[in-house]
Amino acid sequence: YAFLNSGLKLRYNNETIYSQNGLLDLLSKKVDEKNIKYPIIYLKGEDIEVALTQSNQYGDDYYSFVNGQFTTQGGTHLNAFREAIVKTIRDFYNKNFDSRDIHSGMIGAISVRIEEPIFESQTKTKLGSNNISPDGPTLRSFIGNFISKELDNYLHSHEDTAKAILDKIKNAEKERKEIAGIRNLANI
Repeated sequence: YAFLNSGLKLRYNNETIYSQNGLLDLLSKKVDEKNIKYPIIYLKGEDIEVALTQSNQYGDDYYSFVNGQFTTQGGTHLNAFREAIVKTIRDFYNKNFDSRDIHSGMIGAISVRIEEPIFESQTKTKLGSNNISPDGPTLRSFIGNFISKELDNYLHSHEDTAKAILDKIKNAEKERKEIAGIRNLANI
């Protein structure tokens, strides 16, 4: 809860829990700094906060939150986040990378605040809402526009990170193609 409310101090079992940088602190705690390809990208706007990086691991790992609720099964906001990352990366490099290569090793977190959220279960583990508010934009366009603008700006001003992302994508593509080649040989 402290990660979702930057600057809030919580007392629990005589211990003070505090996060100055929100989701940036969450990801810093969850990842081993030695295994990440570039510093954690942290973006914050009105009603949205995201953090992401890539590691040496295979697959991807995301933490998603709606109005402070941990949505372990994701939902529309996480799908929009994943799509926005792919679109922004493709547009930035002007290449049609395979989405699996972009998401390879990705570790990310997203927190959004929306009006009248609709969850797909009583346990509130998966968001089903399509809109940020009853009369507002869709979550997909809200998150997509935010990521497109802010991540693109970040990559333009952090060339080392942009190069590290490109290298990670190219390595993931190479590994995926090598594995596919091995599978084809095994099937012969």
